Amino acid sequence: MIRMPQPSYAYAAAHVFALENKLISQDRLERMVDAPSAVDAYRILAETEYGNNISDISDPYSYEKLLSEETRRLHELIDSISPAPNLTNLFFVKYDFHNIKVLLKARYLDRSNDEPLMEGGIFPIELLKEAIEERNYQALPPVIGNSILELDEAMDLKVDPRKIDLAMDRAMYEYIFEQCRLNKNTFVRNYFVAQVDLINIRSFLRVRKMDGTFTFLKEALLPNGIIGVDFFERMMSMPLEDLINELSHTQYADVVREGVQDFIRSGRLTAYERLMDNFLLNYVKSARWNPTGLEPVIGYLLAKESEIRLIRIIMVGKINNLSAGKIRERLRDVYV
Repeated sequence: MIRMPQPSYAYAAAHVFALENKLISQDRLERMVDAPSAVDAYRILAETEYGNNISDISDPYSYEKLLSEETRRLHELIDSISPAPNLTNLFFVKYDFHNIKVLLKARYLDRSNDEPLMEGGIFPIELLKEAIEERNYQALPPVIGNSILELDEAMDLKVDPRKIDLAMDRAMYEYIFEQCRLNKNTFVRNYFVAQVDLINIRSFLRVRKMDGTFTFLKEALLPNGIIGVDFFERMMSMPLEDLINELSHTQYADVVREGVQDFIRSGRLTAYERLMDNFLLNYVKSARWNPTGLEPVIGYLLAKESEIRLIRIIMVGKINNLSAGKIRERLRDVYV
């Protein structure tokens, strides 16, 4: 396929501003949450743009296929309008690493894939399958291929599924920040810096809950955040309440205060994860009206991903007969 010249920032901004009008409203999501059954919630979803691709509204279990296809279409759209696809692609590479993890676990553990592969990544699924089956990673970027090679060597000695996740999470962010350095976009880089910091805080809370060691935590910490490894080592021996005070001067103060307080009360990370996702979405929303930058495109990209995530949370809750209140606990903010 012949690729046309990349559109301008102004064109891309105008395009996504028009598309934002088609995002699902908070009111409609609330109707889905309050629907008496999964079928009723799916029927409400069919009233939206998603209805064009719903063949049987009486089969709510097909929601995952629908959302996977929507993710693939989103990537195609963003790729067609983005003035900087090397940067917008960074927001889709998580689907590739999900697939890499699934394929590696299937190979190392000698079993069929126990998780579905996801559409929407930047590498064809068949390319990933072939690379991992043949242990030939030359078609992948060096930072990714070398990370898998190192993991192969470790797994040849001892198979440890946890190390697969840890190694590939680290490789993903090494790839992301390598691309940020090459493409020099402060807005995108700062987004991923914040994401890394917030994920590392979550990892810290998880390890504290299980009374794990700092050595265990250190393996899970992602690179390139502002909050350093030394900070987390120091916090391991301090009360969790001190984490709130220590980060009160940072941009994460509100997320940490509310999220950690709820974690101390409940022992669950549901509130923290919701606040984390809202923080990242609000970071993008704060710059969405810049027509001369990549911000509007990334804003719509994340808004659509957030919408897909909210629909998934609601449908999973409805299929599992969770109460409306339990589902709402897991919901994030909407973009518009």
